[in-house]
Amino acid sequence: MKAVYMDFQKISLKLAEIFEDLKTPIQTTLLYNGRTTPHPILRDREKIIKGINITGLNFRRLNKIKHEKRVLAVDASLKTLFDCGSFKIIIGKVAGIIWKGRRRYFEKEHEIRAKLVRTKLETLEFLFEIELSTAYKMSKRIGEEDYCILDRPLIAVPAYRERTIRVMKNFCRAMAEKKIRVVGISKTSKLEINTGESLLGYLYSKGEKLMKNKSWYYHPLFKLSQYPKWYLGDVTIVKFSSDSKHVFRVDVNRRDPEIINNLKEVLGEIAYLDDPSIPGYPYPPRCCHEEAKISKQELETLRLTFLEEMKKFKLKERLILNTKSSNFREEELWR
Repeated sequence: MKAVYMDFQKISLKLAEIFEDLKTPIQTTLLYNGRTTPHPILRDREKIIKGINITGLNFRRLNKIKHEKRVLAVDASLKTLFDCGSFKIIIGKVAGIIWKGRRRYFEKEHEIRAKLVRTKLETLEFLFEIELSTAYKMSKRIGEEDYCILDRPLIAVPAYRERTIRVMKNFCRAMAEKKIRVVGISKTSKLEINTGESLLGYLYSKGEKLMKNKSWYYHPLFKLSQYPKWYLGDVTIVKFSSDSKHVFRVDVNRRDPEIINNLKEVLGEIAYLDDPSIPGYPYPPRCCHEEAKISKQELETLRLTFLEEMKKFKLKERLILNTKSSNFREEELWR
């Protein structure tokens, strides 16, 4: 145990360096008297992009705005149908639902898709594409100044295939042309400040002091001209409810000047969709998240259906053998 205690001490010293800024109150001007001026950073391959210095002036009060606009929310979940070691057969379930204000307005039968994948990247692309496909189809039922909320940041990662990147860019462009407000809300974020601390954690800490017992948003973080080409959204950090202990990264479509010019209204109308059971997170994406889950019973039914299909090709036994040979650890070591 002595070795791990020494490791804990080393980690504590490192965290003390990262959190050193917290001892100095944030200023309401761009002047900062601490060891370093805190600012957000973006990593674009080997390049580090320095954002706008963090200042109290960019914390803005957020008020809920009542409305009856249509809100399309889309989310998807994944499960592994068969793991054959060198490849996996995965299942994706997509939920797409439209609300009118806080009232459920329209939904289509949840779509289930399957794919054979060999890498994690292929898996992420599959999830990405089935979500956008559903969002695009259902967007025909909403119109100008309505919302499309995705459970993801508005980015097209450079590692994705060119086709996948094109799908995201075309989607954002098409929605902007229809004046549909595309918003991406992320449950997690790797954004950071120059000291290495989480951007969300840092702003939450400062926001609790400056905007105590209030809902707020922080913007801007970067100039629009600073974003890499694969960033399709302008990023803001939002605390949707005064009762919430969480803040979220919220991306708005950069291809739509109207949504950026009316950011306070956009965020206020999303805040109105607050889920009473989980203050601080809009109900439409949360509902879609729950409905997109694949139950154990659904998964077993889909496995049996797939095996029946494999039987027609006389490949059922081969697939089962591949699966068993790849899952020795799960079957033997951990039982």
